[in-house]
This record gives sequence, C-alpha cells and structure tokens, in this order.
Amino acid sequence: MSVQFPKKLGYVAIALFAFFATSALIHSFLPPIIPKGIAAKLKFFSEHRDEFDTVIVGTSRLYYSASPEIFDATTRENGLPTRTFNFGIDGMHPPENFYVIEQILKTKPRNLKWVLIELEDIQTKWDNILGTERAVYWHDWARTSLTFRKALNPRGNANWFIKLTRLWLARRDFISNLMLFGKQFANIGRATDFLPSANAERFADAASELGPRGDGYRIAGDAMSAERATGFQKRLALEVSRATQKYLDPATESGYRNAAAQIRAAGAAPVFVVTPIIFQSTSRFRQSPPPAPVLAFNDARKYPDFYDVKVRIDDGHLTREGAENFARALAREFGHRARQP
Repeated sequence: MSVQFPKKLGYVAIALFAFFATSALIHSFLPPIIPKGIAAKLKFFSEHRDEFDTVIVGTSRLYYSASPEIFDATTRENGLPTRTFNFGIDGMHPPENFYVIEQILKTKPRNLKWVLIELEDIQTKWDNILGTERAVYWHDWARTSLTFRKALNPRGNANWFIKLTRLWLARRDFISNLMLFGKQFANIGRATDFLPSANAERFADAASELGPRGDGYRIAGDAMSAERATGFQKRLALEVSRATQKYLDPATESGYRNAAAQIRAAGAAPVFVVTPIIFQSTSRFRQSPPPAPVLAFNDARKYPDFYDVKVRIDDGHLTREGAENFARALAREFGHRARQP
C-alpha cells in the first residue's frame, strides 16, 4: 500500500504536467476567441487600420456618446485634424479594456497618433448578461492578477492582516476570476469556435456594431422619464455635495500605466477620459507624473449642460443631443491638451 501511493502520486503529477503543457501548446497556436461585437470591430479596424490616426476605447458611455464624425469635424475646425474610430463596447470595463487595447495595437496601425481611453476603476465582478465567452477571453494571467490585486487592496493602504481579511470577504470574487482564468488557460471549447457556423455568427451583427456610418459609433436613446429625472436630480445633488479627490487603487493605476506605455511604444500618445457620469469625485494617480493627460467631464458645476435631465438617458448615458454636444466638447478639450508638450 505504501509503495503504491507514491506511484499513484507520480501518475497524478505526470497527468497535471501533461495537461498544463498541452494547454500552453494550444495557446501558442490558438489564441483566445474574441467574442462577437468586439471581434466585428477588431476585424474592421485591422482591415482599415491605416485609415485612422485616433481611436476611442471605452464602455457604452463612449460607444454611444463619442461620434467620430462630430469629433473629427471639431478637431479640424480647431486646426488639429483627426480621423477617428470609436472602439467603444457595451460593458467593457477594465481590465478587459487593457486586453482589447493590446489587440488593437497588435494590428500595427501605421498612422496611429492618439488613443483616448475611458478612465475608471478595475472591476472584480462581471455581469452575467454579457455571457461566459465575454468574461473568459481576456482572463489571461496579466489581467486576472489585476482583479486579484484590486480585490485584496481596493484602497491601496492595506496591511497584511487587512489583506488576509479581504481574501475571506472577497473569496467569491477570487474563485470566480480564478475559474475564468482556468477556462481561458485550459482552452475549454476553443476548437469549436473555429467552425464555419460559429465564425459566421460572430460577425453576423457586424454592421450593427459598427453603427450607421461604419465608424464604430451607435446613436443613443431617448431622455429619461419625469419620474426617473426626479430621482436622478436627487442622486446628483448628493454626489455633488460629497465630491472629493480620490486616488486610484494600485491595481487600476498599474493597469493604466502599462496601457499608456504600450501605446507610446506603438508610436502613439494616450489620453484618459472621464465621461459625464453621475459620480463627481476626481480620480488621481498616486505617482507623479500621471501617465497621460486626463480629460474629466464628471463635474456638474463645470459642465451643467451634460447634467440637464433633458439630455440624460440614465446615470451614465446621454441622449443623441447630449452625445453630440459631448463629442464637440471632448474634441475641443482634446485639441487644447494635444497642443501642450
């Protein structure tokens, strides 16, 4: 019995080694399958990459608010012409956006000058509505480790005891992200994604994802109801009253600094954007200088027009009228910053 146990343990070790080795080998030949929507935009951009010098990357808050047509017209009027593609995606929070930025840069766009990135905190929980495929593809170790760091030390000042406590309190987040990393590493179901039917489905809605002008921008919806408007105004008043400056957590800062470095290595310049969300606190980088300029529009006192309920869909999104005005303001502020050393 005692002789058989080490032998069985050896078999288990060999099996585990073979599993990890096989998974690593598959990774080298079969990269993760990009989900539809993101795949459609990435395919279009790779085919037209040298036509654009500016890319906007973010969540639906930029997807439905930053019209390349209006942005480019405004920069042209201000003497800094651009050719912009909107790479906004519903629910693309960090660290998923960092992975997508890498995929954009891997297409090696020769004329890329600027990358505007939405600035927000790293997420450790994921919306089931987006689907498993959407949560798995970007969960490599670089991105998964960022979610672990954020869960362990969300405020950036935790000692070992607090981190140990956080490990228990955030255990579900840890397990969830670890399982997603395991699925991504183990290539579960990856081969089936290369079937013609699966590929066709991935690009079936490409025209919808790219918007009516094929520049990645989709038109926003209608203004909120009177009942929702009353609630929005109360929440906004509360957020304005307690607005303050806050430091980004170390994991988020590390992610954005790394993304900025990758963009600069590709010969372009990064710019961070905070959209006119209801949260009024200002995000600051702990280390100086910041890795890129920050264009912040989440200030109801400075930008009251973006917080008029007539141009609001909800806490984070603008109507078509509000979006068009935001695109102009973003372009003007971008042009101002772009001329500075």
